[in-house]
Amino acid sequence: MDTFDKLLEFQKDLIQSQLKVIYRYQQQSPHLKKSAQRTSKLNIVEDILASHHQPLHISKIIEIAKNDYNVTLERDSIVSALVKKIQAGVRFIRVAPNTFDLKK
Repeated sequence: MDTFDKLLEFQKDLIQSQLKVIYRYQQQSPHLKKSAQRTSKLNIVEDILASHHQPLHISKIIEIAKNDYNVTLERDSIVSALVKKIQAGVRFIRVAPNTFDLKK
């Protein structure tokens, strides 16, 4: 891996760490609107899938969100939101039952 690739990987890790702090702050903020929380939760799912570079089952996504972002995702709600995005052809794909990936 050359220096440029190492720098890009470092920057990616730094940005992901910053996003985790932002998500924790948003989760603790009592004045957030419900729609802002829904959007941020889909962004968290997108970040999780991007950082793992492979499709993940919804149970694993929920587990990572809890452990890494301190965010509780409601299974039915987040699956419903993902399916709506998939049907609209935006951001996500389903590769197996309850297993999702980013649209390439």
